[in-house]
Amino acid sequence: MNLFEQLKLMPKVDMHINLVSSISIDLASYLKDDQNILDMENMMQERNYKDYENSLKIPIEILSNPKNIALAIDNLIDNLESKNIIYSELFLDLYIYNKSLDKEMVLNAILNAINKRNYSMQVVLVIDASDSKEDNLRTLDLFFKYYNRGVNNLYFHKNKMTNLSDYLYIFDRLIKSNMPYIINMDSKETSQNEEIYLNAKRIIYALPTFDEVFLDKLRKNDVMLEFSPTRFKENKIYDDLKNYYIYDLIKENTSLTITSVDMTTMKTDILNEWCILFNNYPLILHDMYKVINNSLVKANISDDDKTKLIEELRDKSNLVL
Repeated sequence: MNLFEQLKLMPKVDMHINLVSSISIDLASYLKDDQNILDMENMMQERNYKDYENSLKIPIEILSNPKNIALAIDNLIDNLESKNIIYSELFLDLYIYNKSLDKEMVLNAILNAINKRNYSMQVVLVIDASDSKEDNLRTLDLFFKYYNRGVNNLYFHKNKMTNLSDYLYIFDRLIKSNMPYIINMDSKETSQNEEIYLNAKRIIYALPTFDEVFLDKLRKNDVMLEFSPTRFKENKIYDDLKNYYIYDLIKENTSLTITSVDMTTMKTDILNEWCILFNNYPLILHDMYKVINNSLVKANISDDDKTKLIEELRDKSNLVL
């Protein structure tokens, strides 16, 4: 059995899947049959980061009603189960939908579709710095309303160099209520917003790990770091992935998780992400097991579901390890 087959057999988690950028080409072709599938594939797949929003136009158009949303969720879960992904988190960018669509209707359609499949998937609502304060507060209210009812986290996505202090109306409420949230970091400028970062449950991109002092603070606050190796490589955040010390973080038991983010637009999935790491670092399967187990431990789900998933990981991994 080669490494790829072993990785495929290993139960996995994917803690960051963007719904719109992960709709399969086949489903898009089925729901939008007026377009050649090759043309559609070219339009839906990202060629560079600047074209990313263009690549989402067809999926956004498709996700225009509850029926298509349910079909997209069903197709996505089929894909995840075929790759032995036992738990996933779906990031939902409500702001990208047509303004005529009610945000709560979209959320309910997704949650109902997940419940029908009885699959371990939680929804993460997304607040975007480019959206209006009114829309952000609307999403924040939905988060509080649906928290522990299929929604388990709030992700704040900021554009580069955005000052987080401008969004204290969001973070003050989250921190005071002890509610979980995820944040991305594409800048090392953390001093003015340190409290916001140190109270986060997870940090995406995690560039501050170059700063050992700040990394130590994140460890002490038990903040999980999230990585998508393909994202780093494609966007040239690092010229050489090997220069980035994910391997050291794993060996030092830093809390981290590996994610896929955009399965269709980036032509990747969590299996590919792990293959990239094994090809760049001297990892062993037990390292992968350790990261996945820790991801489940940190997952914001019920104790019963968590115990069940961890037992499944342990039992099925014995076939590989």
